[in-house]
Amino acid sequence: MRGYVTLSLRTPDQEPEAVALSLNTTPPPGHLEEEPATAAAVAAAVHERVQPRGGEKAMSEAYRAIADMAARLGIAAGARDGAVEVFLRMERKGKGHHYYTKGAGRSGDALYAACLYVACRRAGAPRTFKELAAATRDGPAARKDIGKLIVLIRKRLGDEAGGEAMMDIGVVRAADYVERFGSLLGMGEDEVRAVQEAARRMQDQLDVRRNPDSTAAAIIYMAMERRAGAGRSIRDVSAATGVAENTIKQAYRELCPHADMLFR
Repeated sequence: MRGYVTLSLRTPDQEPEAVALSLNTTPPPGHLEEEPATAAAVAAAVHERVQPRGGEKAMSEAYRAIADMAARLGIAAGARDGAVEVFLRMERKGKGHHYYTKGAGRSGDALYAACLYVACRRAGAPRTFKELAAATRDGPAARKDIGKLIVLIRKRLGDEAGGEAMMDIGVVRAADYVERFGSLLGMGEDEVRAVQEAARRMQDQLDVRRNPDSTAAAIIYMAMERRAGAGRSIRDVSAATGVAENTIKQAYRELCPHADMLFR
């Protein structure tokens, strides 16, 4: 005896468990007897009906991944939600970014990290490639893809309506890192303000061609050296900021002759 399966599927907003299947031994009225229902056909129909749509599933995965990375990095909710918005706009633009996210050995986290980078820059609380890469499943290997994806995001979203404002992420300065780095090193409010002012003077009066995170780390180290009592070692500053010890030393040597001007 050949059976016919009637699928009684409920609306998309109901749980998958609410899907009901009933087995009839007779075909429905007016049914043309062609091919009997197979288990594979039933499974395919149920799977397509109860699974999230591709776009919805991608958004759900992206939100979870971005929220997890933001939590690990201590990124505020506003920047986190801004990163989700960047991701959504990229998805609407097509699949060009999948080259950097779907290849062998790639988890896709580089795209989420790039979205966070853009959102944090817009929020005035930038994060370094090193920090963002460390929060991905790919680790340091993701840094290169993060950089490429940031360029792609700015190119693809900068042309759309409202995209120019979204991509207006400004220039990162050493002062942008000082408050967070200082907090990680246990600096007081007065110390942080002094370092921020020193970073602004450096920006206005010196031509220092180094990454802003490295100059911020060097200025913080200079401020701690001027403390009465025990300061912090370069190793401590490196561990808190993620800037290599040798990089801090090089920036420190360049800035040290200007210490009186920076901390006047």
